[in-house]
Amino acid sequence: MPSAPSSTPCLAVACIAYRGARSFPNPEEKRMVNLKNVKVVRSIGGVELAATVDPCSWMYPGYGLQISVMMDGGGKAHLNQKSLAFEQATESDVKTLLEGVRIVPCKQCSKPAFDPTSVSTNREGECESCFMAKLNAEFAASQEKERKKLAKLDAKYKRQGFTHRVDAWIHPSGGGDDRQVSYYMTDPTDEQIKKELKKSGSCVLDDYKVIPL
Repeated sequence: MPSAPSSTPCLAVACIAYRGARSFPNPEEKRMVNLKNVKVVRSIGGVELAATVDPCSWMYPGYGLQISVMMDGGGKAHLNQKSLAFEQATESDVKTLLEGVRIVPCKQCSKPAFDPTSVSTNREGECESCFMAKLNAEFAASQEKERKKLAKLDAKYKRQGFTHRVDAWIHPSGGGDDRQVSYYMTDPTDEQIKKELKKSGSCVLDDYKVIPL
């Protein structure tokens, strides 16, 4: 079914897709399977929003009905109605949740963005492009800070006579999270490095990289 034209911003159009032919023992099971695959589309001022039901709605008892809302051109947000169990929810409930989603101008560039007061999102009133640009800039700044910190350590240990830095991953023999370590060594051999990894409790002795200082 075609999406509603932008001149009717409050019209919702539902499109239901089926995963494949199968027999249902009762109408209730058929209704719930259909709801898992339902897609509701709404247009607000020319911006298309598409809502689908999140798997957590039927996977976790007491979670309530939760939808994901995708904005045409990028951006995703969530909306949860905890008081409404998936078993009691209908396609009409999905439409009602979607109708509560609002759009605001991005506070950086004025492009469409989710209104953070109407949905669960960490974009804080920014469009996807502006949010990702800020996130990438913060990541790049963090990486540069770490690079400078490591360069100072390399210079310090080089003055002390060390020739190489060994960056390695410790894979705990007793299980648990892997962790990264760095060893400063003088002309290390593979056997010396493996010995250090074994002392650190790693069950994998070849996950390392040698960097000359």
